[in-house]
Amino acid sequence: MVLSLTILFSFPPRVFCQAAGSLSDERALSLQEYIAELDRCSAILNSPQHDPAAFRELRATLPAQWVVQAGEQHYTVGTGWLSNALAALASNTHEDNPLLIETWQKLAALRSAAERLEEPTPAYASGLPQARLDRILSAREFQGVRGPSWFDVLKARVYDWIWRQIERFLKRFGISRSIGGMIAWILIGLSVLLMVFWVVRFFIRGAAQPEMDLEGASRPGKDWRDWLRAARTAAERGDYRAAIHAAYWAAVARLEESNLLPQDRSRTPRESLRLIRRESAEYAPLAQLTRRFELVWYGYRSATETDWGDAIQQLEKLGCLPSSTPAIAAS
Repeated sequence: MVLSLTILFSFPPRVFCQAAGSLSDERALSLQEYIAELDRCSAILNSPQHDPAAFRELRATLPAQWVVQAGEQHYTVGTGWLSNALAALASNTHEDNPLLIETWQKLAALRSAAERLEEPTPAYASGLPQARLDRILSAREFQGVRGPSWFDVLKARVYDWIWRQIERFLKRFGISRSIGGMIAWILIGLSVLLMVFWVVRFFIRGAAQPEMDLEGASRPGKDWRDWLRAARTAAERGDYRAAIHAAYWAAVARLEESNLLPQDRSRTPRESLRLIRRESAEYAPLAQLTRRFELVWYGYRSATETDWGDAIQQLEKLGCLPSSTPAIAAS
């Protein structure tokens, strides 16, 4: 049916046109009558005499269009092309006339298409029942079959746009498509190698960095006096880094004992500092002590006697030491 309709509607100009609404005033012909009319026209064109009068008579008897009824469908077949051909052939009826041969071939093609409309539709062409079709498509070999997703379509459009831009760039410099493709793949390979090199270097540098010492958390059971004694002991042996570490925790323990900080040794130094009000007298010395503790303990900056002296001053402001205590290592 599809092949027949394709042939029927392939002859310009307006050889075939399916009726969309009401039929024309001509009497509808059955397929057999339509085929007989085509045979009549072919016989006149193929007659040995090629009588111009017969051509003119045929042209006079042609309707404006043939109305054909095929089952429940109606089709209109225009005859303007045939009428124009007969008018031209009336002045040249030689059998070698290309127009005569072309007109006869068109009539033969119309007859062949009409004969196909008479044939019953094969069972396979009418379509499989939906249940059977679903059963076939549910088989294992069709499980992975799917249409392109919206992402696949978008990706294809992006790739297509990129390649169009590359081709436009290559044409500007007179580079062929094959050489341009080679250059593009070389650049892609270099980009991949550069990314791999960057990743490997990142992990190597990360492994080479010293691990952060997180032993700064205080041990439970110690009060601020214990931390203060530990700070003095470390300072006396010249270990100012350990002395500042102990001094910081002495200050935190003192503030916890004064209920200015809650009892929670899992906090970070910055979290403890944020819990102290900025307008309070304890904020400035704790901030100074916290900053020095972070630089020395976590930042691995060398601690000096000057750092220890500054830590002593902050402890005095926080009430951990009397103000008369000399700010030196031997105090």
